[in-house]
Amino acid sequence: MAFFTAKGRLRRRQYVLRLVLLYAMAIAFYALPSLISAPELQTILRLIAGAGIAVAWYLVIIQALLRLHDLNLSAWWALVGLLPVVGYVLGGGLQLVQGSIGPNRFGPDPKRPAWSPVFIGSDSGATAI
Repeated sequence: MAFFTAKGRLRRRQYVLRLVLLYAMAIAFYALPSLISAPELQTILRLIAGAGIAVAWYLVIIQALLRLHDLNLSAWWALVGLLPVVGYVLGGGLQLVQGSIGPNRFGPDPKRPAWSPVFIGSDSGATAI
């Protein structure tokens, strides 16, 4: 579970792959009660399925917050996702917009962990490129 709740930033590819995995997990939990037809186990299976779907939902929210951090936005921006139409745009935009380049206030750039400006020249008059 630490894989899904790591602190820092989350790049686009990681975000999409984790969402696919979490949605597959939620679908598997949703299908669990219908796969086993024993009537005495249905209540327990429904409770397990509900708990599994709730965990998957929680982890999807965590992934969205990490993705917002990669865009150098506060996690409070996730509340904008509660608005009816804007939430769909925000959800789609998280998958399409490139994250901030270089380190930001939420951590180093996961794509370029050793990112720093390159200096040319002597110590007295170095110029950043």
